[in-house]
Amino acid sequence: MAAAAKTTAMKPRMKVKAVKLKKQSAMVKKASRVNVVAPKKNEPVKKVRVGILVGKDFDPVKAGTQWPDYPKHLSLTEEEWGKYSIDAATALRMKQLHPDLLEVDIISGKDITQQRLQKNHVNLNFWYDVGVAMLNGNKKHIDEVLKCHQNPDCRLDPSWDYYDWVLKKPRYMKQCMKAGIPMIPTVIYENGFDPKKCMEDVQKQGWDKFFVKVGHFTFFGSGAINGNTADFIGHRAKELEAYAKENKNSKTFLVQPYMLKPNGEVFDEVRNFFIDGQWRYSVFTHGTDESDAGYYNEPEGPRKEICKAMAERAYQEVLKSATWQGKRQTPLLNRIDIGVIPKKGGDSLHKTDNTYFLNEVELIMTTWLDRYAPCSVSDVMAQAAIKHTLELLVGLLKSKTSVPDEAHVRKVAMALNDRLGPFKHIMI
Repeated sequence: MAAAAKTTAMKPRMKVKAVKLKKQSAMVKKASRVNVVAPKKNEPVKKVRVGILVGKDFDPVKAGTQWPDYPKHLSLTEEEWGKYSIDAATALRMKQLHPDLLEVDIISGKDITQQRLQKNHVNLNFWYDVGVAMLNGNKKHIDEVLKCHQNPDCRLDPSWDYYDWVLKKPRYMKQCMKAGIPMIPTVIYENGFDPKKCMEDVQKQGWDKFFVKVGHFTFFGSGAINGNTADFIGHRAKELEAYAKENKNSKTFLVQPYMLKPNGEVFDEVRNFFIDGQWRYSVFTHGTDESDAGYYNEPEGPRKEICKAMAERAYQEVLKSATWQGKRQTPLLNRIDIGVIPKKGGDSLHKTDNTYFLNEVELIMTTWLDRYAPCSVSDVMAQAAIKHTLELLVGLLKSKTSVPDEAHVRKVAMALNDRLGPFKHIMI
């Protein structure tokens, strides 16, 4: 979170130390062009291989809606909360769609390598990114996953620049601020964390309590510290110095006032989900209650409408920045979290005087909260992912990058477009 130390609807909480990531921008290079060999007459068209990166052991589908023959190796826990996770469930659903044209390769975290991804024509990341790899703690594995993101020959979506636009929070925050979207007041550091400078800025802002978080490649509340300003001036001063040492490898930090409701609890959120360019549903998440009672499908009313409208404004900035192989591309899924603080007490439902602000923009690699959604998210996402795959394939075919089995891919794309559309925006 960009403000208070909240989890991403994950049970149980997870805390990790920020891990140093070497700059590897030199890896982002142009892929070579290959000669196109047309299929021979009457030769069967090769299926297009679509890789799906999975690895959640939480974020479950609705009870009883998982695929009947759910593979055991995709259940990463026996806990009911994560045994049938939405990422793997969606990939399994995709396998049932257009099996004559598409071969779905479900890839677990430990199996993610450049070599594996390059065997597929396109790859969609549903969960396992660099941040998740950091939980592993294996530097070699972290570096390999980072290279998968940065190497265009891996044909991984989300692609690197758009991925980094979201993961390096100041990038999207500055853009949204410029667009006039309400956000928590924020002091941004992009060259490391200096405790003395932090305290000077906090006192200058007049914040009685504040929150600091690493602003790049971190989640689940890692790399964060918060408390009373007076305490950090006094007996907690050494804690801030220790925090700086623990996170010395990080460059980007966010400093914000610690946002609380009038009743003293951390603010709530309404999480808005956009799939294939459209707002689809929203889920209320309580600031402190992590039980099922703290999560529910957002009901109709002024809070829902205001949060939806603000999320749609932020989503327009996402659309300006989302790319695939250097060209604009509508993302498959985004989650946009709107913070809510009531004027009085702790309940903001159906109130007309709440305070609202953009708290976070999330990529597809986040919780989808199917348990609380008004639809089957795995069904909706599977259908949308097939269309998204078609758009990515067409983007590759129009680009100057290497497309394995290009003539076969073109035939599959044409057949898929005829089945799903045909779509006016897709020209093959």
